[in-house]
Amino acid sequence: MSSRAPSGEPAPDAEAGEDRAARASASAPEDRAARASASAPEGRAARASVAARSGVRARAALALLALALSLGAVAGIAFQRYAAVHLRALPKVPSCVRGARVALRRPVAVSGTEPRQTASGETVYLTLGEDRAVACALQFDEPLARHLAGALAEQETAPRAARLVELVRDRVPADPAHDRAASAAYMMASAALRGMPQDAPEVRAAAEELELRHACRFALRRSCPTRPWPPLLVWLTGVPAALSLLALLGLGLAASAARYRRWTERRGR
Repeated sequence: MSSRAPSGEPAPDAEAGEDRAARASASAPEDRAARASASAPEGRAARASVAARSGVRARAALALLALALSLGAVAGIAFQRYAAVHLRALPKVPSCVRGARVALRRPVAVSGTEPRQTASGETVYLTLGEDRAVACALQFDEPLARHLAGALAEQETAPRAARLVELVRDRVPADPAHDRAASAAYMMASAALRGMPQDAPEVRAAAEELELRHACRFALRRSCPTRPWPPLLVWLTGVPAALSLLALLGLGLAASAARYRRWTERRGR
């Protein structure tokens, strides 16, 4: 006997509801499987596309890296050869040079009493400070020491300034093997000029020439107007190498951004 609802309509059949729920639960795995099988080709295509793009980026990165390394090596070798001639580092000088500089800065007020021989074989008499400078130069370059003795023996302002400039300009070879003697000669000559009247035009001109010649021999903060630019090979290889490194950096950033985007997409699912 069938039961009725309070409204007079037949009550829902509990067994029929249970049957519908069972059929729905049975069909749910089939629906999920169907959706998964439908989306599988799309997933495989997406993964294949990502893999293809990754391969292209990897090959491009290797090519850029090889280009940057090869061109950078050529540019580096060319620049080192240029720097070995025109951008040499300031060498260390003997410690006695610094003491001689202090002594040479003092103005000469008395005649010298210490005998020294010049490059021409002439005997001159120097003050104690001047003699100390010559003795220091004898420790590393005897010809330079004799020329220094001749320059310091000059009493008149103009000849003395000219001889001191000549010491740096003409008495030290330009070869890198003589860089230590060149630096020491500059330090002692410039110190001797400071002990002379600074308002004399010859002294100012000599000091300016000494500074310029020192800056053109070594890599200093002061620029040298006669120093040539790096050779063309440095620019022709260095600029493409730098651009290749920048492109390689851009590829790396793009790959990192893509990985981060895929990671955020997976987390959002």
